[in-house]
Amino acid sequence: MKYAFYVLVLFVLASCQYFETDKISSETFYQQEIKTISWNDVDQFPSFSSCQHISEKQASKICFENTLVSKIYAGFSSKHFVSTRAIKDTLWAAIAVSEKGNISLNTLQMDSLTTASFPELSAWVRQSIDSIPSLEPAHKRGVPVAVAFSLPIVLQTK
Repeated sequence: MKYAFYVLVLFVLASCQYFETDKISSETFYQQEIKTISWNDVDQFPSFSSCQHISEKQASKICFENTLVSKIYAGFSSKHFVSTRAIKDTLWAAIAVSEKGNISLNTLQMDSLTTASFPELSAWVRQSIDSIPSLEPAHKRGVPVAVAFSLPIVLQTK
């Protein structure tokens, strides 16, 4: 019994090193955490009030894009497009949403033939985007962040 007690005490004293935790500095932890963050992706996309009930990330993105395109189309639905021929073109709008939820058009790429046919089109798209009210910004790890993306706008005349 006496030997069992000594063996038990020896075992407890020897095993203490297994319960120690290595302390890492906050700078080391920060550097490791920075390496694991995907800077090209957000946790939550910008959203309009009609899309905030959607929790799935991909569905939220689709809802945001569809709502944005419909608001842009609504912005120039009152404009009259008159063309001598049928046009089907895809405009690429480089759009930015600030960390405060303000949306702006950075650039608009369109075919030179479309530009010649509709010289006011760029201004119409810009007015449509500027008339969109502020929205909920994108979030990365719970912090509002600015995002930029390209959005196709299909222009089709008959």
